[in-house]
Amino acid sequence: MASSNGTGSELERRDRQQQLVADLSDLALSEAPLEELFERATDAIAETLSVDSCVALESRSEGRFHVQGVSGTIDEDTTSTVVISEPNTRVRQALTVDAPVVVEDVRTDERVTDLDRGYERNVQSGISVVVGPDDDPWGVLDVRNEAYAEYTDADVTFVGIVANVLASAVERERANQRHHEEMELTDEIVETTPIGITLVDSEGTYVFANERAEELLGRPIEEVRSYTHDDDRWNLVDESGDPLASEELPFSIVKESQEPVYGEVIGVDQPDGTRVWLSTHCRPLFDTDGSFDGAVYALQDITERKRLETRLEEILGRIDDAVCAFDEEFRYTHVNERAEELLQRSESELLGEQLWEQFPEAANQEIVRESFETAMGTQEPTSYVHYFDLAERWLEVTIYPSETGASVYFRDVTERKEYRRRLEESNERLEQFAYAASHDLQEPLRMVSSYLRLIEDRYGDELDEDGEEFIAYAVDGAERMREMIDGLLAFSRVETSGRPFEPVDLNDVLADVRRDLRFQIEESDAEITSESLPRVRGDGNQLRQVFQNLLSNAIEYTDDEPPAVDVSAKRDGDKWILSVSDDGIGIDPADTDRIFGVFERLHSVDERSGSGIGLALCERIVERHGGDIWVESEPGEGSTFSFSLPAHPESTVTRSA
Repeated sequence: MASSNGTGSELERRDRQQQLVADLSDLALSEAPLEELFERATDAIAETLSVDSCVALESRSEGRFHVQGVSGTIDEDTTSTVVISEPNTRVRQALTVDAPVVVEDVRTDERVTDLDRGYERNVQSGISVVVGPDDDPWGVLDVRNEAYAEYTDADVTFVGIVANVLASAVERERANQRHHEEMELTDEIVETTPIGITLVDSEGTYVFANERAEELLGRPIEEVRSYTHDDDRWNLVDESGDPLASEELPFSIVKESQEPVYGEVIGVDQPDGTRVWLSTHCRPLFDTDGSFDGAVYALQDITERKRLETRLEEILGRIDDAVCAFDEEFRYTHVNERAEELLQRSESELLGEQLWEQFPEAANQEIVRESFETAMGTQEPTSYVHYFDLAERWLEVTIYPSETGASVYFRDVTERKEYRRRLEESNERLEQFAYAASHDLQEPLRMVSSYLRLIEDRYGDELDEDGEEFIAYAVDGAERMREMIDGLLAFSRVETSGRPFEPVDLNDVLADVRRDLRFQIEESDAEITSESLPRVRGDGNQLRQVFQNLLSNAIEYTDDEPPAVDVSAKRDGDKWILSVSDDGIGIDPADTDRIFGVFERLHSVDERSGSGIGLALCERIVERHGGDIWVESEPGEGSTFSFSLPAHPESTVTRSA
């Protein structure tokens, strides 16, 4: 590359170059179209450096360029799109190196490839300078000569300066385009958002409203611009329906405090008198000097929510239960009349106040605090019962949580608690009576039975056939009476004589029952099958009594065929369902509830044996374990007796031996 000299012609050339750069800079600052700037720039370079051509190439993709400006001639096959596939060319290298690529003779310069085709045809020398930053170049400014040429440092510098001018113009154009796109996007968002947006100037006059705001306010933008923020025509009211003074409005507060206001609820009337409820956010705007320049409103329609809240308050006011509503910090937001009576506080005293501050004694009660924490933590309804000292009443409390707080229902269960207490006392006295009566009947019954047998032994030979039959009836009746008394004793002592619950393997329970019923099973040739049964928590002796009664009945109430009985278990949520199925005579569905009554029988004593208390005893035992018992049956189709037992963490199915 030749060095610059200080001849007069060279100085004139430099002056000319500086003037061209100044002219191009002025053109760029005037925001003239880029096409005009590129054409002027390529013409200026071609003229000043006396080269065959100068081309401004915009890089579109790897090896593909778009001609944005050209001075002179390029290959006749080259259109507006130039493809340079070979990377070792002046143009491609200019995009990857940090300095201008200057080639004085492509035939001898080892840095570049002499393609002599397409865009590079007949080009022997040139200067290629990147336009734009190295990490994101716009393209290349390419100076071309068809013959050998020497370029001075000043020539290269001149081309570089012009490239920088073009780069600045391109970046400015890109920034303008981005700004234009952002403004279009902003306008689209503002106009399509479901939130109403308005602008109010520093004097409080509306200057803008998007389409949603026009809908909410019921007025077109032309009319809205004639309103001030506190115009009487708005008929503005607060959440309670009371008129709002100008100084109470969000704009006034924002202008005074210079701070935003969020969530203010305001009612505004549309021209036809329709009241619209709005949740408003108001934020101040400032000019470049930091002075208050107005405010922007965001308006959300909560008319439907307000209607539902009003309706809910009306409903809650008519509910017999006491009802309170709380926000997420447990501040009262609603208290109905019944709650006022129980809490002995008026709604006006409680609204906005914190639950635990108003009733600190409740915060110290573990069941109360834990129930609220559980409800809010799980977002599931939670109930508890406790004695409320202030009202001297027992209350059943149910908490219905939500993301924004909770609704709490208080039900007075004092009478129910008292009734249950009296019922428990009555049941206890009844059990004591039944036990005492049954126990006291045992001795005279044994005496009757003993004397009947004594008469039979001593005077049997002297009795005629009728006498023997009468004695037999009397002995049989006494025996059945004894069975009934034993059953009544067992029934009355289910609660009092029951053992504490412990883990029980029902496979072992069933095995014991089968041993106890061995003779009945062998005599009837019964087939007993079973699945693997679970391990539960309960009273092993009582559960054994349940299985024994059900299996014994299944064997007893059969046809002439050998009975087939199956015992199974299945998990149902938080409980186990145990079933005993048989292929016996079945039960009329109309009698399925009656058979669980004490001394209830579907067959006479002559037809089927039994005391009539076995199923009643099963029901009482199952109920003590927190479960239910039922039967599914049809006459002639067999029966399935099922009962549920609450599942326990250890309630897993175990393999029977």
